[in-house]
Amino acid sequence: MKKLFCLMLIAAMLLGLLAGCGSNTSNDAGGGSEDGVITIEYWNSAEGAMATSTEYLVKLFNDTVGKEKGIVVNSVFQGGDVMEKLKTLAQANDYGNFPDVGQIYSAGIPTLVTMDPLYTMSEVYDSGKFEITVKQEDIIENFLRTYQYEGELIGMPLNASSMLMYYNKDAAREAGLDPDAPPATIAELAEWTDKLTVRNDDGSIARYGLNIQMDRYELVNFLSGVSDTGCNYIGDNGGGRDGMMTKLTIGEDGSLMTFLNEWEKVIATGGYKAVNDDERGEFANGLSAINFQSSSQLATMFENTEGKFELGVAPLPACSDQYNAGAAVGGGSLCMFDLGSEERLQAAWEFVQFMVSADSQMYLFENNGYLPVCAAAYETDAYAAFIEERPEAAVAVEQLYNSDVGMQEPLDLINWELNTLSKENFISWTNGEISKQECHDNIVDNFNAKLTEYIRANG
Repeated sequence: MKKLFCLMLIAAMLLGLLAGCGSNTSNDAGGGSEDGVITIEYWNSAEGAMATSTEYLVKLFNDTVGKEKGIVVNSVFQGGDVMEKLKTLAQANDYGNFPDVGQIYSAGIPTLVTMDPLYTMSEVYDSGKFEITVKQEDIIENFLRTYQYEGELIGMPLNASSMLMYYNKDAAREAGLDPDAPPATIAELAEWTDKLTVRNDDGSIARYGLNIQMDRYELVNFLSGVSDTGCNYIGDNGGGRDGMMTKLTIGEDGSLMTFLNEWEKVIATGGYKAVNDDERGEFANGLSAINFQSSSQLATMFENTEGKFELGVAPLPACSDQYNAGAAVGGGSLCMFDLGSEERLQAAWEFVQFMVSADSQMYLFENNGYLPVCAAAYETDAYAAFIEERPEAAVAVEQLYNSDVGMQEPLDLINWELNTLSKENFISWTNGEISKQECHDNIVDNFNAKLTEYIRANG
């Protein structure tokens, strides 16, 4: 009996060892290779309509390219900004739990480049070990510039967007304005704001001519063309793309005050609402007549206003006739991470190429309003058919081609600080609580002080 027990014990131990040898020892519990199928994780920040589109495209990849090449992509939503999760892992030196691919906004690039697992797009193109179906030159230059840092392409542009002006055409007609000739400058925007504002008998506002909260995103877009050189980098070192951004330059070059001088005309109308209580909802319900949103909201804006009024779509107005109109590139990119498995790195690249293919990019354009990042998409029959059906979608495309490549959101390290400073000071200025000069100085001086402190503390 003892001999039989010993034999059984040895057998059990051997089975345990064999099971251990066959276990998944990949760095990421969500990825690995089993039965010839490579599983990779894609972390994203997709919400709303973009979440639906993301899941559709991931499933399409798994059912087509993935099935053919033995790749399965697991899509994992990681909240509003994937970088926050990555920073938490990096601080704990827990790089093994990084994803294979992550959706990263441009603001995260300066921090991302300090993380060891990052495998840049420049490395992909320069290594010679990947099968290339999407060349770097296939991607539109404006979008490539968004994710470049010190001459290297960090991420592959995925969902590109630009800010647009949405307006109520019916209200414009009622106010005696030409609905097909929207304002081209801030001064004209002020005129429209004044004429579109509707007041009650007691003088209170029944409909604001304009509702826009001047957050970082809005401010950067309006400032992007305020420059004698064609584009405004907002900060030094090319807005942080040629090297670490160490200060805002919009104070010393006069561009912020130039814009404030024009925006003062908008405030003077009394028909401008500077707070975002529910900008899109209030616009759709006729409580404001002009609103500025991303091109990624195009489908939603039409859906929200259908049957209520005719929606107009226009490019951003220039600061004045002296400056170019244009817009900074928004949206996100796909970044790859090397977790020690060559086959997973190759699989990640296959997924990246699929997501930026002409067909995938057209799907995002038609369903969300994101601008196709690859030039080939604009040459497809699908693009021509969609523009014929929804000509307003061409506004963002035309704005893109009219924008200098340098018109980009800055890589400003502490972008949340600029967001808060811009929002709070524009609201206070609009309410008459501070002067125009104080608004200017509070934004520039306080941000630069905070950025200096951040750089000193983080190196």
